[in-house]
Amino acid sequence: MGETENWALTARPDDNSGRLVGTTGGEANEFWVSPPQNLPVNPGLTRTVFKNASANLVRVAGLGVIGLFLPAFLVRMLSTEAYGTWALLLQVTMYVGFLDCGMQTAVARFVAHAHELSNREQRDGIVSTACLFLVAACAFGLCAIGVMAWQLPHLFTSMPARLQTPAQIALLLMGSSFAISLPFSVIHAIFIGLQRNEIPVAIVLVTRLTMAALTVSVVYKHWGLVAMGAAVAAANVLSCAVTCFAWHRWARQVRIRISLASMIYAKEIGSYSAALMVWSVGMLMVSGLDLTIVGAFQYAATAYYAVALTVTTFVAQAQAAIFAALLPPSAALAARGEGQKLGHLLVSSTRYGMLILLVMVLPLILGGRAILGIWVGPGYAAHSTTIMEVLVCANVIRLFAVPYSILLLGSGQHSKVILSPLAEGLINLVSSLIGAYLWGAIGVAIGTVIGSLVGVGLHLLYNMPRTTAIAINREALLKEGLLKPLLCAAPFGLLLLYKMAAPQMSFASLSVSLAGAAILAAFLFWHCGLIRSERQRLEALLWPS
Repeated sequence: MGETENWALTARPDDNSGRLVGTTGGEANEFWVSPPQNLPVNPGLTRTVFKNASANLVRVAGLGVIGLFLPAFLVRMLSTEAYGTWALLLQVTMYVGFLDCGMQTAVARFVAHAHELSNREQRDGIVSTACLFLVAACAFGLCAIGVMAWQLPHLFTSMPARLQTPAQIALLLMGSSFAISLPFSVIHAIFIGLQRNEIPVAIVLVTRLTMAALTVSVVYKHWGLVAMGAAVAAANVLSCAVTCFAWHRWARQVRIRISLASMIYAKEIGSYSAALMVWSVGMLMVSGLDLTIVGAFQYAATAYYAVALTVTTFVAQAQAAIFAALLPPSAALAARGEGQKLGHLLVSSTRYGMLILLVMVLPLILGGRAILGIWVGPGYAAHSTTIMEVLVCANVIRLFAVPYSILLLGSGQHSKVILSPLAEGLINLVSSLIGAYLWGAIGVAIGTVIGSLVGVGLHLLYNMPRTTAIAINREALLKEGLLKPLLCAAPFGLLLLYKMAAPQMSFASLSVSLAGAAILAAFLFWHCGLIRSERQRLEALLWPS
């Protein structure tokens, strides 16, 4: 199935007062990633959040292993043109997933709310209405895939002639299977709303493992693009079947009937999903069109850009999975009107987010070429390293705002933030098109950096003053959430500058410099990256009295 991040809310806007009301785990609870004071933490909520966060991380880890293994195999078995075409087809088929229009997130949210109130009528009506909508989206997706397959040689005029017909057939097979799977995403949302994240995670992992195994088999036998497309389609069909089985086995009490669909529920879902649709359009322009633009302007670089994009996409997915678990606790805090606590949660989670990001990306910046050389070979590393480094910088900028985005969903204020996704998306698209025309693939990556700067700037200057349910201290956010993590990484930044000034460093000198930078970074992390209460808890854990 098309991959989207999903979150479940258990609080919703009250229709009469406009105030957020609702519960998590049967009562309004609090959850703190890093509380500034000794605030109470509900054990049941913490366990649920930890379970769902762990499931999300298992999903990302599993998909990451598959996503990193498969390209390493394919680049060694396919020609550069064939691999670039395959990567391009995968991105084009992913466009079908945007027809979801935020429906998964909305269904998960309303199922969670109705489940807390034991309102079966609303729960089943919402689910049935969403399923009917996605059936219509499926029909539209099938038509769109047909048109794209027909026009594929005209969209990518530099595609080798020998690959055009196989690519068209593969696109039809894959795109159709992704479109057919759209209505089944409602069942995934049901499990997420019921706080059973482990079930859709297991389905996704089984599907992807099957897809990878079938793809490896057909590539090993040199059966070509059409067989690869059929392998993906077969895995998607299997996913639909397993999803239906899971529904009958563990969530049959949630009924899906055409007769239960209602225009009232359609309006309720639509009002919540409207802003998410805008977000999806913005994200499509930010990260969903890059490879397509490269294919249109510099087809020979498609494979190299795809390799770089795989790495940075994994980083973004890992970050999103980690912080998706903040949504239910932030909904509970919003339900109680705890704006100050939401503000503290934003600062602490942003600090953690930047620290996690830096841990993930510093090896890619310091040793990117060596890592890519081991992964996909020196030929790809020579062409992909610079692109990857630029994309990594763009993602560090963009992902700074992930905790804020999650808290917006939790507090129900996401509808107030529709300008920045569109602005970032449009500027990213225009900058990437100009960059592709002037400099080729690297220009597309530079366009992503420009868009990221605009997006974060709009968050800080325009969105945060308007989203008043979260009491945001922007000075503290920048100091604690951005500057302190960057200070912890400063020794590695200095090492990078030294490495650039002396590119012929011996292995011994590099090893000593790296060890020194690591020691200094650890010292800064202990004294600047952690707050006092965190140091005290770690000391108690490491050296119990």
